[in-house]
Amino acid sequence: MIRKRFSLYLILISILFITKSNAIGQCSFIQADKFDNVWVVNNHEVICFDKQFKKIGSYSNILLGNPTYIDALDPFRVVVFYQGSQSVVILNNSVAQISEPIKLQDKGISDANLVCRSNKGGFWIFNRNRWEILYFDSGFNPTGEKIIPDITFSDTRPTFIQENEGILYLAFQNKGICRFDSFGARMGDIPIKIDSYFTFIDGSIVYSSNGKLFQYILESNQSKGFETPCKCIPIKVRSKFLFFDGGELVVS
Repeated sequence: MIRKRFSLYLILISILFITKSNAIGQCSFIQADKFDNVWVVNNHEVICFDKQFKKIGSYSNILLGNPTYIDALDPFRVVVFYQGSQSVVILNNSVAQISEPIKLQDKGISDANLVCRSNKGGFWIFNRNRWEILYFDSGFNPTGEKIIPDITFSDTRPTFIQENEGILYLAFQNKGICRFDSFGARMGDIPIKIDSYFTFIDGSIVYSSNGKLFQYILESNQSKGFETPCKCIPIKVRSKFLFFDGGELVVS
């Protein structure tokens, strides 16, 4: 009996070790707000660190599942998108839920693939089924404003949406990034092979392609390798590159 219990104990320890080892080394979505607080999606939870990289707090909601992305454009109303449960949660800068989760189906959206903040105070939501980007006001009420992406991108998976300096960027896996101005007019597409999401650093879009980091320089419309010791898509805070490897915040 003692031998069986000891064997069971060793099996449990091995499972825990493997689980922890798998978690460490995985790149996590990361973003900084305008106060240099760092927001991370790590499996089932959202974690926030202050500008000294000390943990402020974390948030999770087992009923909603794992968060897909966050948008910290407004540091007092951080958007957390749960694609699996088609829900959005708004967090304050103390990483506390402000109100009840927003069920997107209650807003008339059948299949929300991506959600992001707008400089106008509202939200952009990409509905792939209807192939349209809808704008909702700050109270999450529909405004009737919509953008229709180029149908030539419909054969690829939409991976990320982000507004930056009044321009809306929508990425499609292995195909490129669509751009729209503040009036919804289409700008020139960015023809890059992108794996998932991207970030903005010093006038460039930093992204991964086939597991390697690249930067697309917006001023010159050129793409080149991104020279950094980071193995994950980083952010830049106070002249330092940061990424989260699934176990800890790494500063380089």
